[in-house]
Amino acid sequence: MVAFGVASVLSSLLAGHAERRRVSREALVGVAAVLQLGLLVFLLVCIPDRNLVGVFVAVSALSGICDGFWITQCTRELFCWS
Repeated sequence: MVAFGVASVLSSLLAGHAERRRVSREALVGVAAVLQLGLLVFLLVCIPDRNLVGVFVAVSALSGICDGFWITQCTRELFCWS
């Protein structure tokens, strides 16, 4: 959960900075969607093992990156009237 939370916060900051640099919202959400789809396929194929703790922490962090992008883009739509 720590890896997910830290990655989510950092990617949220990165997404906000990227959007100020004129990166489109669709591009950010698209990158997050492709990354999340890749993670889901990996989790379907991967066979759990006790020695793969680092891999699952990395998967959690990558999922946090996707979450940070999506949350940033959704809350901007709700709370910014520009």
